[in-house]
Amino acid sequence: MTATVGDVRAPGPVQLTRGYLHQVDVVRLLTFGSVIMVHTMASTTAPNSVVARGVLMLLHFTRETFFVITGFVLFHSNYRRDLDLGRFWRRRFLLIGVPYVVWSVLYWLTYAWRYRSVDVRQLAVQLLTGTAEYHLYFLLVSMQVYLVFGLLVRVVRATTGHHVALLAGFAAWQLALFWLLHDVLPSWHSQPHWVAVLAGYAQQLLPFYLVYVIAGALAAVHLERTQSWVLAHGRLLALVVAVSAVVTEAVYLVQLATGTPAFPAADVLQPVMVPYALVVTAGLLALGLRYALRRRPGRVASAVNEGSRISFGVFLVHPLVISLLLTLPVGRVLTAAGQPLTSVLIWLVTVLVSVAATRTDR
Repeated sequence: MTATVGDVRAPGPVQLTRGYLHQVDVVRLLTFGSVIMVHTMASTTAPNSVVARGVLMLLHFTRETFFVITGFVLFHSNYRRDLDLGRFWRRRFLLIGVPYVVWSVLYWLTYAWRYRSVDVRQLAVQLLTGTAEYHLYFLLVSMQVYLVFGLLVRVVRATTGHHVALLAGFAAWQLALFWLLHDVLPSWHSQPHWVAVLAGYAQQLLPFYLVYVIAGALAAVHLERTQSWVLAHGRLLALVVAVSAVVTEAVYLVQLATGTPAFPAADVLQPVMVPYALVVTAGLLALGLRYALRRRPGRVASAVNEGSRISFGVFLVHPLVISLLLTLPVGRVLTAAGQPLTSVLIWLVTVLVSVAATRTDR
């Protein structure tokens, strides 16, 4: 069997399923680069900027792709082993839990110093809700994934032979949940208080991301088949990504035309994001496979490996870097360029500073 990606030909996808999966590095790096741009644009543009939110609408695949990667990595490493949940929890909760607590405290101290207000009760709430900074919800949801990982493994194993139906079921669940959250609740003026509170914390709760975790899990379980399909349908996948982007942007524009402000119209937790995020993630995998097939030892390969190694640290520190850039004198220079150049410049400086700060541990 010969696999083809554009003009790239390789003996087959088996070589891409064993050992270190370099294609995942590419997916991870492209996603991290995109999420930094999301946070950069959100910090440098008005909440109801129609153009900025329209661009962000297309970049909102990032958090979904993060959870696809999470499900993929966990299942690729553990699905075919006898799972020792005690050992799994000890390793995973230390790996994520310690940085979560440390960085939550650090961001809390940063804002406490800036606003000259120290409230320990506020820190306790932030630790429970993942709100010390706008990106830390990802670690909180990841820990929820770890908590129910044994159950997820049982579900996937019990539905062997019916995994398409399993994915479809979770997709239907996610679409219904997002429809309620995005379209029904905002117009439900007599909703109970607990419903409003639950909706307010939606992005910190695993049920709002389950389809992405399951998609990553099934991609890992059927890795050879998944990658074979992506390799064989590269052009079709590119077309589907493009069409999906147009449809997603059209949904945003329709919401604007019917009176929805730009900020909620570009909400990441809405039905159209489910197919869009999954399709874009598949497109990123196609790029990763193309890289993996062509990869040769050298500077590019070393840079990709190193970037993947430090990506978690970059993720943790980059909001602090953005905040400092916008408050220090250098921020006035960068913002003087005007949009979209301001976002590009701050994104570039944020990436460079975050990488430099993270690599000091070596």
